[in-house]
Amino acid sequence: MDDIEALCGGPAPLQVVHVISEPATVGDPGSAYCVAWTGSGSGDEKNAVLLMNAPGYQCAASLVGTDGLGVRSDGQSVFYDSLPYCVPAYPNTRVTYPAVLDFPNDGGARPPVYVCLLTHTGA
Repeated sequence: MDDIEALCGGPAPLQVVHVISEPATVGDPGSAYCVAWTGSGSGDEKNAVLLMNAPGYQCAASLVGTDGLGVRSDGQSVFYDSLPYCVPAYPNTRVTYPAVLDFPNDGGARPPVYVCLLTHTGA
């Protein structure tokens, strides 16, 4: 589709994901991460559980780099300090979008991080 924006509108807006549970080794660049929605939240905000190296059926979306990879061969993390541009990962689609992960249960000990989320579709 050459004219995805005419069909689907502009890029997806920034989503806010409140991580209410996470693995102990969050931020390991050699791991594949995904989120499982908890069913709570509204609009552009959702609550989620952050999972590491989980089977795909457990996940609603994967955390990927701007190159579309979940495990980065260059050793870089999929977590960013500033808002990433996620469109190049899967051009002419609406399956990737930017999100900011915050961690409400840590009492503000860790700043929010930015990610690209890749939506899981199909069975």
